[in-house]
Amino acid sequence: MKNYYELLKKTSLFEDFSTQEIEYIEKALNLSVTSFAKNSVIFSQGDTVQKAGLLLEGTINAESVSYSGERRLIQTHTKGSVFADVLMSSVNHPTPVSVIAKEDSKVVFIDFEKLTENACNPICRKVLANMLHGIADKFWLLNRKIAYISCKSLRSRIAMFLLDMQKELKQSTFSVPYNREELASLLGANRSALSRELSRMQDENIISYYKNSFKIEEQQKLKNCL
Repeated sequence: MKNYYELLKKTSLFEDFSTQEIEYIEKALNLSVTSFAKNSVIFSQGDTVQKAGLLLEGTINAESVSYSGERRLIQTHTKGSVFADVLMSSVNHPTPVSVIAKEDSKVVFIDFEKLTENACNPICRKVLANMLHGIADKFWLLNRKIAYISCKSLRSRIAMFLLDMQKELKQSTFSVPYNREELASLLGANRSALSRELSRMQDENIISYYKNSFKIEEQQKLKNCL
């Protein structure tokens, strides 16, 4: 674990923690690193999850399979991401997704029961508070996603997303924290359709973009897309 202390300090779960505090948490919660080979299943859809994972190395995907057998990417997690935190305290609801290692990965798991048993300790309470803040952030992201996919057209979803980002970042030129695959998933579209619509909007001088950087060229035109 010691090799990952500096990485842990940069995560939302251990933000502003000292080395001594992380050492204490490692012992109190009996933390250890688990390795997963590429394509390994970390959680299967339908499993009961009692631990949150913090990704130390690699990339993992959360995927769901519909009744018709269609597989859909829900989210991609990269180094430093916390996953399954929303699921670990829900004893009566199995996970609706499978979590699969996209490449060789290393994870440290945090047991919810052990964390709550030690909640009287101020350091463990700090971890629990950070975890709850992260869950709240994910709730608001889900709420935003519902608003996007309720829009009738992909163009209106893109417009709402970009206007939200402009409002949040308070500037008309900004970078978004998603790649094309992730943004397509957030907007309930496939990547090809998203790329085509972005290209059309750029041709019409509504926006300009490069990779995950965007500039709103005509504010009123973008609002008209809604």
